Amino acid sequence: MEPMEFLFVYGTLMRGCPTHDVLLEAGGTFLAEAVTVDRHTLYDILVNSERYPGLLLYGGEHFVEGELYLIPEEGLEKLDVYEGVTEGEYKRVKIKVKRKDTGSVLEAYVYAIDPEELEKLIREGKAKPLVSLSGDVVRWRCP
Repeated sequence: MEPMEFLFVYGTLMRGCPTHDVLLEAGGTFLAEAVTVDRHTLYDILVNSERYPGLLLYGGEHFVEGELYLIPEEGLEKLDVYEGVTEGEYKRVKIKVKRKDTGSVLEAYVYAIDPEELEKLIREGKAKPLVSLSGDVVRWRCP
């Protein structure tokens, strides 16, 4: 049996979003709604009329809501290509997340935007931080 990993998604791979099928084709199985244990900054990015989020890890103001999946290691490798890991736009790293259904805390992979890539997008006026209208939790909404 192939090793399985936890994956936390916060953007276009979530259910109901435009590229959710990419996650399903990679073998992702939905487990629960989840939220980050640490505070981060979630950016809204618009490039060539394509809108997507970027998660800048640590030092942010908000806990980030998303979804938790179980995915085979081979599926993560496919998502690495989709997320631009080899091009340096995103990095796959582990963070702590909390399941909303059980309250249990676990480590899951997440695709976090590369800080240098984000700085470039900010300078070009293509990225801005999301603000929470409901306290200290933020959630990206699909276009």
